[in-house]
Amino acid sequence: MTSSNPKKRPAMIASVVREIIAPALRGCPPACGIVTITRVEVSQDASYATVYISALKEPKLALASLEERLREIQHQVGKKLQIRLTPRVRFRLDESGERGAKIEQLIDRQLQE
Repeated sequence: MTSSNPKKRPAMIASVVREIIAPALRGCPPACGIVTITRVEVSQDASYATVYISALKEPKLALASLEERLREIQHQVGKKLQIRLTPRVRFRLDESGERGAKIEQLIDRQLQE
């Protein structure tokens, strides 16, 4: 993977990392419900790829499941990405949806008063 613009490189890597990791979400326990990748952020030097996930029912269980399989997932990223230095994958829960829902509830309460 080569890029003429070094500023676009992290975004390109993030896109490929998302495609590589997406199938691993199917390995999450059924109790998690639907698990999705909300975004992938790659550091400017491409040393880290932070994968934000959300789960319909049990997000912490989904996160734990992915972290248990991190070594296997990291191997797949390195194998398929084919760049000199593979970014170190780390998973995080995306709580932006929860924060948005809380803000919406607060606004609704203010409007009702």
